[in-house]
Amino acid sequence: MPIKHFSLLVLSVVLLVPLCLAARQADSVMVNLERDLEKAVENLEPDDPDSDPEYILTYLQELAANPVNINRADLDELLLIPGLNFRLASAIVTYRLENAPFESAADLIRVPGLGKATVKSLHPYITAGSRQEQARDLYLNRKYWLNNLRGEMISRYRSILQKQDGYIRPDSLGGFRGGPVHYYQRFKFTSSKLSLNITQEKDPGEAVTGIGGFDYSSWHIAVQQAGQLQSLVIGDYSLSFGQGLLLWTGGSFGKSRDVVKSVSRNERGVRPYGSAAEAAGFRGVAFTYGNRLQISGFYSNRKRTASVRDSVHIRFPGASGYHRTISELSRRHNLTQKTTGGRLRYRFRNGHAGITGYTNHFSRPVDPGNLSYQQYRFSGHRLTGISADAGLLIRGSYLFTEGAFTSHGGKGLLIGLEQNLGPKTDAVVLFRRYEQDLQSIFGGAFGEQSGLTSNEYGFYSGLIHKIGSFLELRAYGDIYHFPAPRFRTSRPTSGSDYMLHADLVPHRKLFISVLARVKGRQSEYYARDDYGRDVRILGTAARQIARIQTEWTPTGFLRTRTRLERVRAETPEGVYSRGILFFQDLRLVPDRRVKLDMRITLFRTDDYQSRVYQFENDLLYVMSNTMLYGRGVRYYALLNLRTFSMLDIYAKVSTTVYSDRSEISSGNLRISGNRRSDAGIQVRLRL
Repeated sequence: MPIKHFSLLVLSVVLLVPLCLAARQADSVMVNLERDLEKAVENLEPDDPDSDPEYILTYLQELAANPVNINRADLDELLLIPGLNFRLASAIVTYRLENAPFESAADLIRVPGLGKATVKSLHPYITAGSRQEQARDLYLNRKYWLNNLRGEMISRYRSILQKQDGYIRPDSLGGFRGGPVHYYQRFKFTSSKLSLNITQEKDPGEAVTGIGGFDYSSWHIAVQQAGQLQSLVIGDYSLSFGQGLLLWTGGSFGKSRDVVKSVSRNERGVRPYGSAAEAAGFRGVAFTYGNRLQISGFYSNRKRTASVRDSVHIRFPGASGYHRTISELSRRHNLTQKTTGGRLRYRFRNGHAGITGYTNHFSRPVDPGNLSYQQYRFSGHRLTGISADAGLLIRGSYLFTEGAFTSHGGKGLLIGLEQNLGPKTDAVVLFRRYEQDLQSIFGGAFGEQSGLTSNEYGFYSGLIHKIGSFLELRAYGDIYHFPAPRFRTSRPTSGSDYMLHADLVPHRKLFISVLARVKGRQSEYYARDDYGRDVRILGTAARQIARIQTEWTPTGFLRTRTRLERVRAETPEGVYSRGILFFQDLRLVPDRRVKLDMRITLFRTDDYQSRVYQFENDLLYVMSNTMLYGRGVRYYALLNLRTFSMLDIYAKVSTTVYSDRSEISSGNLRISGNRRSDAGIQVRLRL
């Protein structure tokens, strides 16, 4: 069967390529953006409830749609751009002050420290602006507020085509109350200074009652970069301060192939929030005022959903946001969370320093649970936290740090150094010590545990080295220790993570990527001792990944990508399993208004431990880091049509066929059969 499917793909190429001989050049901006997205999310676990990959995806795509003006952006705005660190952003500002404005984005090559590869990677997110933008802004002129006004309306439908048990079972027996369609709509209007947004979403299984009856709605009205007023948001917003040790909501970049620049956090500050991730943002009012000396304040009062412990206590609110069954609906918005705080930040010539604090109050007391790994988690009504952070640029070195303190004595500290070792070499080292009783419920600092800034000590080092213009080597090593029990453990554990990655460009039309990663983490398992008793033994769960991927662009209308990946997993008991993934990817751009992505993936894994992942292109603002295990084949096709200058249509269909099972998933999500098919369509109207 796999050979037949592969033959069909080859035949499709032979038939379709001649139709594209008059095609235009592929959109290089989107190519660079997709590579950044893949780098950012390839190590994220899709089933990790603490991660927020949708926010990262939305953040990058919106930044590409609203690029930063390099002639007008200050240091903080430049630091919003992926690939720029404090040292490079400072160099851009200094060059701009001492020389003429940049006539085009390509002029960044003149800035000391910025090479061709870096400037090329920045292109999706930057613009040099127009002559009108370089003129003096007038507050009383409506053009000042409405300049570059544009609107966006999005409507998206997605659904699994096979029937799942939750839609067959009556709701009185725990079935879903709504239909299987995942519906999303968004209305957004932005200008150079203003942002207005309404986002509404219905998850599969949730019911909708009228136009205002969506289970989740998000909205904001925001003013940005209006003189000394850097940001004012009424409604939903995110907060990202310092290195994320105390406050960093809305997703963050972790360990990835960008082994140096992804380590230190580039502060985003107060940002309007329009994501459909229900648990990540705040709701209320927030602002930042000032230039070199900035003061920020925020107040949030929002409803949350939490599991009920007893008549008085609740569990810490979860992140899923599902309200599909009678049981889930009975807990909807059963908790009020109020957060108040502020930040003071000072920027000086070679760095910055800041202090942040907040107090958080739940309307009902939180019970963390009785298990060993829950003993240090937050409990009670109130939590306070305070942190201090700083960054200092000294010649080719950037030193960054943050220390935090939370209620009940929890402390955390991270110190990092980013070093330029020459025109072709960059390195970073980072030490972190997050004590087990650091209850940083809004934290998102760099670490091994996604979404949990607590109970972790570690040392990370990363290195990037370029060899000529055709080879770039990237490597990192991370050694970490958990001083208190984690989930499914009853004692302290340790682990390590190493990666080596090479990008090879032997020809301008050929890109080759090779990756090797070895990761091991201690975990416990049960065994019988000499007396026949069950005892918990500490072992190491290991995972090894070897991957090679090629990307060939023979013409402007055709791109192919091929990946071969092998996984070797070992359980703490010493049981080995293997997995392999192969995909062939094809992109056709027969016209600047039409883009078609197709892929066939063959996978075979011994079990869940040796599972494999693949990043997929998808509908706008939709994250697809698909996890596969077992034996089977997966296809997908994604079509993007720009029918008019204002209207974009996206459509995706995908199918996964398993050869080793007769049912998929379990519980309400169970599908009887070996096939799961998904379909989605999205319309975007740009005004």
